Amino acid sequence: MEKYSYTDENEKLRKKLRTMKIIATSLLVFMTLVFIIFRRLEGRGLLYSSIAAFAEASMVGALADWFAVVALFKHPLGLRIIPHTAIIAENKSRIAKALSNFVVSNFFTPDIIKSKLDKVSISKTVSAYVAKNREMIVKAIAVRLPYLADSFINDEKVGNYIKVQLNTKAKDICLYPLLGKSLTPLVESGYHKPIVKGILNATYKFISENKEKTILVLGGINKTLTMPFIGDLVYRKILEFLNRQTEEIDTNEEAEINKLIMSVIPKLINDMKNSQELIEKGETLKGQILDSEVYNKAVNMLTEVIVDYKNSYFENEEKLNEKVSLLIDMIISGINNNDILRETIDNSVIGGIESIVSQYGDRVGSLIYDTMEGWETKDMVDKLEVQVGADLQYIRINGTVIGGLAGLVIHLLTQLF
Repeated sequence: MEKYSYTDENEKLRKKLRTMKIIATSLLVFMTLVFIIFRRLEGRGLLYSSIAAFAEASMVGALADWFAVVALFKHPLGLRIIPHTAIIAENKSRIAKALSNFVVSNFFTPDIIKSKLDKVSISKTVSAYVAKNREMIVKAIAVRLPYLADSFINDEKVGNYIKVQLNTKAKDICLYPLLGKSLTPLVESGYHKPIVKGILNATYKFISENKEKTILVLGGINKTLTMPFIGDLVYRKILEFLNRQTEEIDTNEEAEINKLIMSVIPKLINDMKNSQELIEKGETLKGQILDSEVYNKAVNMLTEVIVDYKNSYFENEEKLNEKVSLLIDMIISGINNNDILRETIDNSVIGGIESIVSQYGDRVGSLIYDTMEGWETKDMVDKLEVQVGADLQYIRINGTVIGGLAGLVIHLLTQLF
């Protein structure tokens, strides 16, 4: 069984929980003393009897809500015979299953991913980025072209040779295995974290904009969680958790989100290198690119740039920059003005992402379930109580006050009628 590590933040929350428990309990004790005193004096008049009635009802409300709060985490007074107590501890597996299903069904299904991606034109986004950073990209390509020319160009029919070589090498490249190999250093160097942060931010935004749906799903875990105060409280804690994970991904290697990533990505990389289905989809995408008119024009332009630069011994830097600039402009224009090309790029990228989500969505759910099942029940309950227990003490305080007011109203009505 895994154990939680407690941070300074946990200790602050634990201290706050103790303080709130003392306040709520002290209020109960105070009302008890008030009841004892004014019970003996209630015969002296309406004021004394009203105070006694208020205190009596406050005690009832305080005890009832104390039971409700404690029953979420423990057996009140250690009495296991009372049904539907220690709700979280007794339903750990069901909660883990419900949470994993909630995450997968609301965030990791092809339809949901597609609906989000359909709102964004990936090709236009890339085109806009290239246009915005055009000068930097032109310089970067121009600097590297001489080295590429030395590797590929000979004196025999340079233009045709480049076309044949580029197409041959492109056909020999398997996109997804190449991507899998590229992901390994990306993850090891930590450059994947901005992408994950983007996903966390998107998840945060989705939940924050779908409060009712989120609370409805929480109600499927336990009806108690649909109570107005508790539902809102748990909903806020989910948002706080996502926000905290976003902040910790860069600073805390032991953060739960980092552990989740490092447990899933190695399998993902392995499948990208070896999954026949993914390899076939990559070949389809590559074929569409190689057959496109824009690609052929780009190859021709690249050939002209390399040949011109080779013939001038790569001395005319201004001319090379001009050619590369024209190439970039052609690509941008092709994407912006060719609806078919743009649709092909977007559909291919979205299809690839859908395929990955379809294959690995259930694995995410299994990981969440297995992780929660691996937690020690006592530690999990303690952790949850520390996180939300201080706020739940307000239920006890409110129960004391509202119960007292209800008792006072009932008492006054009985006196009047």
